[in-house]
Amino acid sequence: MKHCRWCDSDKPVEEFHKHKRMKDGRINKCRTCVQDSVAQWRIDNPGCRAKEHARNAERKGIRTRQEWREDVSKNAIGRKATITKYTHKRRAQTQHTDELTEFAMEEMSKMAGLREEATGFKWHIDHIVPLNHKEACGLHHYTNLKLVPALWNVRKGNRSFEEWTYE
Repeated sequence: MKHCRWCDSDKPVEEFHKHKRMKDGRINKCRTCVQDSVAQWRIDNPGCRAKEHARNAERKGIRTRQEWREDVSKNAIGRKATITKYTHKRRAQTQHTDELTEFAMEEMSKMAGLREEATGFKWHIDHIVPLNHKEACGLHHYTNLKLVPALWNVRKGNRSFEEWTYE
């Protein structure tokens, strides 16, 4: 049991918040008194939380929704150019293929259709090493292709096959 100095009553120790610097390791105000005093302080100081949120947002660099929308509308052309550049780079990687890679793609497409009929779920042609990755970029070449279930390919995302299987 512990005595609360604010409501002048004895309560179980679990009713008091922990505090390292107190002699017994608990604060001298019970939980209900703490809640009541915090609620009263918020009523007495109505704008304090909004000011604190504004200070934290400024310190962390968080923008308001309106500021974010303005930035998005200003940078729309830049984003479009970035997307177009990435698309052209990816197409360039896949367009210049040799006959053997094209043959392998056709065969894998046929095999995917057969496997789909046999198993009842979709199959994808996957690049073992992704075409565009931060650590290594693979090639659109028959040695870098693999026929895998579509669910695996979707879960794998833009990771290498080894990286995905060892997670």
